[in-house]
This record gives sequence, structure tokens and C-alpha cells, in this order.
Amino acid sequence: MEPTKHVPHLVQPLDRRAFLGISLGSAAGLAAATAFSPAIARARQPVGAMPEKPGRTAHNVIFMVADGMSFGTLSLAEIASRAQHATGTNWVALWGREGAKRSVMRTASADSLVTDSSAGSSAWGGGVHINNDAVNFAPDGRLPVPILVHAAQNGKATGLVTTTRVTHATPAGFVANCPTRNSEDEIARQILDRRVDVVLGGGSKYFPDSLLATRPDLRVLRTRAAFDAEMNGMGDPASGPLLGVFQPSHCLYECERNEIDPSLSDMALMALRRLSSGKNGFVLQIEGGRVDHAAHANDAGTMVGEQLAFDRALGTVLQWMQNRDDTLLIVTTDHGNANPGLTLYGPETYKGIERLCSVRHSFEWIFEQLGMKLQYDDVTGRNKLSEEDRVGSVVREATGIQLVPDEIAAFVGSLKGKRPQLFEPMSRSSSILGSCLANHYGVGFISPNHTADFVEVTAIGPGSERIAPFIDNIDLHEVMLGALDLRPARAI
Repeated sequence: MEPTKHVPHLVQPLDRRAFLGISLGSAAGLAAATAFSPAIARARQPVGAMPEKPGRTAHNVIFMVADGMSFGTLSLAEIASRAQHATGTNWVALWGREGAKRSVMRTASADSLVTDSSAGSSAWGGGVHINNDAVNFAPDGRLPVPILVHAAQNGKATGLVTTTRVTHATPAGFVANCPTRNSEDEIARQILDRRVDVVLGGGSKYFPDSLLATRPDLRVLRTRAAFDAEMNGMGDPASGPLLGVFQPSHCLYECERNEIDPSLSDMALMALRRLSSGKNGFVLQIEGGRVDHAAHANDAGTMVGEQLAFDRALGTVLQWMQNRDDTLLIVTTDHGNANPGLTLYGPETYKGIERLCSVRHSFEWIFEQLGMKLQYDDVTGRNKLSEEDRVGSVVREATGIQLVPDEIAAFVGSLKGKRPQLFEPMSRSSSILGSCLANHYGVGFISPNHTADFVEVTAIGPGSERIAPFIDNIDLHEVMLGALDLRPARAI
């Protein structure tokens, strides 16, 4: 049965008792429910508060995601931009633009106050709260129609641009239906089967020749040179769908990208040019996905670099939108991560920001130099550590900072499995390194994990008036449907 137009929720919201996981008959349960109820009530406002005569419809929707961006990350990027360039970020400048709308968004998933990226993106993409780890797969097994599929059913072009694997959780939430986000081979198949018009990012290992053979119409780019040729019109005529996958896994961090990978800004511009060439409009998701990875690692310098790269992509989008009044732009994040903040006093803070802006290599690079592999928030291969006296020089080469002996000793101890912190997640070796560098940057983290913080939403263009001051993440799905005025989705 087709869902009712502009009503994307396929399952009822969780019962509050189940959501809180406690008995409302207890004093603690009653207090918790009372404290949380106003937030739940306010989160439903966009439907009830929608104007009787909504504004114009949008021809296009651009949905930008700085994955894992705590508000502290946005603050640090603004501070760093002013320190480096004597001007602020495009995101903060957008707040002052006429017609811009700001909101605060709740991020919880169906089974957790702290969401993961697949549940967070699926809330936008499918309009339903789902469990962490799933992709548009409702708790009762029903499959909400992802926004890119729904848009394509209405004749619109679709696109995904990311610095992660294109099969990763956030892109998947706009196009796929899977019980688990880890089924990236299946997500890759769905991206091709559901005929997304432009897909740019990493993840070539999930697109083997056998899969690509099912789509002979697909143009595939694998190198920066091929991307540049396509962008400059030097390649074959741009026709048909485009897949650009420039790394086997994620794209390189900005501090290490050089000329190896296209920038997020360049990929966004290519997608905009190709998608806007059609007459029916488009829906495009653009993700700065590695903000999240650097935050998981408590790698402050790399994290700020990724956020600034995302902000440059936002600048590219805003420039493309200049003199247009047909496009809804939404800029947000799926959840906070690690809650970084500049937390020292006095003149030393300025030196810390200067150091933060001078990072040459990521924590991933540091661990590789030490014979280990960093998996965002932990490492493997710690028994391979050798030449402990090299640790200080490797960190100095990456960051420009010379750790003091006690800091080196703490980091080396964590690499050997010692757990010096009472809060266990902060005993991970990447977090210990982040804590050591906090003495020099002035930037501290609360953990290497996602957080339940409410997050920033900024929007501009037709349909942005539908966004209330406080919303739930699933409300943005309805905002997009209403702005685009799509016909009801066909079941998949």
C-alpha cells in the first residue's frame, strides 16, 4: 500500500516506557519521563506548526552533512578560520543571511539516545526512527522508501557525494534498505540498481568489475586525472550516470589529500553541474564524513581540517545557489562526537589554535608509522611496536609538537595495553594521544564516542519555513517531501 503523501512514518513512535527503558511507576521513571516529555512534544511541532499556506515548492534539495560534528567542532572551525584567514566560516555567515532558518535537532534513534550514523541518516532519508546499525529497516521489519528513491520516482535526478566510502552509513541512509549498515556489498548493489545519477567518494572495493558489468551505461572515474578531465570537459561527453570512487576505502584526510583525491568542494561542484542539467530538478546529499572519524580518534587538528574542508564545500554550494530561488539547502549533522572544546585560558589559547592549523598528518598516519592500524577509536597491532624512542619524533613530524617525556610515556604505555583512565573509553591509545596534545592545542574531548547532544540545523530556500525552532531528526524528511511536493512513493 502506498504511504499517504507527506506522512513518511511507517511505524508508530516508541512507547515512552520502552524508550526510557524504565518503569514510569517508579519515582526515577516519573521524573525522567516528565523531564523528557516536553522535548518529545516540541519535536513534533513542524507538523502542527506548519503554515496554513506553505511557501513555494523547491525544484531542488541539497542536504549537507558534517558527520559527527559537535557544536564545539563548528566553534573550533570558526575560530581557526578567523585565525588563519581573518574571516569566519561560510556556515556561521549563513546565519546572518536574509531568509536563513536555524533550528536545534534531537538525534536519538529508535533504540538509543546516542545514535549511530546509519540510524541518523535513515531518519532523514526514510522519515522513521530505526535501530542503530540498520539502514531504513524499521524495527517491525517494514521498509520506508528512501528519499532518493522517492525523488527518482517523481522524475528527479539524484546524487551522493562524500569523503567516506559511498556505501557508508550516511550516504546509504538516503538510498538503501538493509538490516545492517555493514552490508556494504549489498548497499553498492542498491546504489546501482536504484540508479543514482551521480555518486562520488571512496569505496571502490565494493564496486568490482562483476557488479559494474550490470550497468554498462555507467561512467566510472577512479583517478584524480579522470575526475579533472571530466570536470574540464576533456573526457567523453557527459551523459548517463556517473560513479567516481577514488580510494578503495575512504578518501584521504584533507591534510594528506594533496592532489591524490578530488576535494569535497570539487566533487560537490561536479555533482551540481551534472544534476542541474536536467529539467526536473534533483536531490543531492553532500557529506563531510571524515569529521566523524577524526573526532572518534580525538585527533583535533585533523578534525578541524575536515570541518573547514566541509565549509569550503558549503561555500561552493552557496555560490552555485547565488541568484537562484528554487533550491532548498539544509546543513546539519547526524550527531555530536567526542564534544571537543577549546578549554584553556589566556594568550596560550591563540598559540594552541595556530598549532591546530599547522597539522601535517593525521593520527592514522602516526599509527601507520608505528606499525599499527588506527580504526577511528582504537588500534590493532600494538604488539608490533618497536623503537619506542621514535614515538616522539613521529608525533612531532605529524603535528609540529614535541611531546614531553611524561606524555610520551603515557602514550607508549597505552600502546602496550595499559589503561590509565578510569573512564575506559578514554584509555584508548588514540584518546591518550589526543589528551597529550590537548596540553599543546588547548582542545579537550570528553570521549571517543558519539554523544546525545542536540545539534545545529541551518536551512535556506523554499521549504525552510517549515522547520520549527526545535525538531526531531525524522522531521527533516517531511520538510523535504513538503518542499518538493512529491507524489506518494511507490512501495519497494
